[in-house]
Amino acid sequence: MSLENSLSPLATPSFPVAMPHGEWDRQGFWNFADAAKEATEALAAQKMKALEDMPVESLREFCTQYRFFTIEYISDLALLLAKLPFGGLRSLLSQILSEELGEGDASRAHPEIYDRFLASIGVPRERLDRGLPENRRILGELTQELWEREPAFGVGLRGMGGECLCQTYLSVMFEHLREHPFMRENADRIDWEFWTIHAGEEDIVHGELTRAAIDRYIQDEPSALPELAQGYERSITAWNRFWQNIFDACATQRGAVS
Repeated sequence: MSLENSLSPLATPSFPVAMPHGEWDRQGFWNFADAAKEATEALAAQKMKALEDMPVESLREFCTQYRFFTIEYISDLALLLAKLPFGGLRSLLSQILSEELGEGDASRAHPEIYDRFLASIGVPRERLDRGLPENRRILGELTQELWEREPAFGVGLRGMGGECLCQTYLSVMFEHLREHPFMRENADRIDWEFWTIHAGEEDIVHGELTRAAIDRYIQDEPSALPELAQGYERSITAWNRFWQNIFDACATQRGAVS
């Protein structure tokens, strides 16, 4: 399969699993969430395979575009915290937010760490702010919905979507990214710290802790289940569209793998 075909534009991604109708219960919600995550994992694995053969300039652009998600995620997580009631979930997400911001050390903030990775693969600093307009629109819409909707919607959107699902995507991305010839040849001089954090044990633990905290939140607020499910649905649909836009943009670039 050619690079162009492997990155060919698709219709707007839809949610991979139909949402159940009728009354929600806790077990039904987790069955739905697990099925949706499994389907999304399969889609991510299928698409990220193209990273291994991508021209180097396209690879740099692809990696650069992800930085906008992690930047907006931090701001949205702060907004979600302001809306949540006191409790275990709020405390856990506060801890995660602190870690994302470097726990008081700006140089340790995760966007800064990611930018050091980008610099180490040859992305010039002047190119860091060139985000795809369509993806900036998607991220802006998510923030607006977070403002307007109930806290439970935000928990699905940025709690489950950010901590439980994002780690899956990043692990798949890292798996294929490091197989690229350029990455293998330059592995010793690339700054891998961001990936050590986000594609390793630490982020897996975050996902597990977040899931447990959300489960307790559901037990305390069972009426929140429909909004929670809608937020998770919105997160996956937006996330799939976000990545598809990046693949479509990178498919237009040409060059030899070096």
